[in-house]
Amino acid sequence: MKSPLALLAILAMFCVPGLADEIPVDEEPAQSDVLKQILQADEVEDEGIAASGFRNAFVTLAVTPRYPKKALKRGIDGEVTMEFEIAKHGRAENIRIVDEQPAKTFGEEAVDALKYWAFSPARLALCGTSKQDGRITIYFDHDADPQFRFSALTINNVPQAPQESVETTLQAFRQDQAIAVQASYGSNPRDFVPTNRVEPEFPTQALERRKEGMVALIFIVGVDGEVSGVEVVDTVNGTYFQRPSLRAIRQWTFKPKMRKGRYVESVACHEFIYHADEYKRSGKLSRQREERSIRIYTP
Repeated sequence: MKSPLALLAILAMFCVPGLADEIPVDEEPAQSDVLKQILQADEVEDEGIAASGFRNAFVTLAVTPRYPKKALKRGIDGEVTMEFEIAKHGRAENIRIVDEQPAKTFGEEAVDALKYWAFSPARLALCGTSKQDGRITIYFDHDADPQFRFSALTINNVPQAPQESVETTLQAFRQDQAIAVQASYGSNPRDFVPTNRVEPEFPTQALERRKEGMVALIFIVGVDGEVSGVEVVDTVNGTYFQRPSLRAIRQWTFKPKMRKGRYVESVACHEFIYHADEYKRSGKLSRQREERSIRIYTP
């Protein structure tokens, strides 16, 4: 295992140059000296983020496309294979069609649907998220029920095992998500169990400008479970999302780590992923998307 000092050096590589300029001026400065002391302490050498491993991205929400009216009327079946980048905040970006059968029939609808998919982005071994290349095929079959099938997601040219999925509606999915957020123990950020969880508010300006993002935070969980020494590791659109992320994480409490029969201070990490209410961005298609079936994937 790498030494705590080496881990800190690796962690520094993930930081974005100039990131400090984006941190809201009215926020408290990060307690870097305290954080370094904890990282260097023997009692946390095998705990917290040091024990976390790299995890590939996976699909959390798959939205079915619309079946083109002309193709449905003529009984035409087909498939579309797309390659794309799974961004740090879990959205498909730079989508490109690499194969479409028949040509110019299903591609537009497939790309439109993929824009609304949600991914849990790849987690780095210490803290933060990473971009990965994805590939997936959507099959269209007008006689089938359902009319759509998805291939297993390929990450960096390596096929992933298909995940069990549950078919539901977007409205029901949102309700379930709201309930899960209220359950403090429903999340386990980097091997720490929250006993009180406060979700950050989605900034109004970000919603108006259709901005989404991610904020990765590293912090100390004290022997009393309180959070201190919060530092920003990486962001996507941090100008919008750093402030609510810092405000939220400082209100969290955790079940502290125990070592040799006593509670100890530990270093933890959490990434806040900001996905807007994407289906309201579609305007006239909003109601249709609300009623359309979606598939929820689990890791």
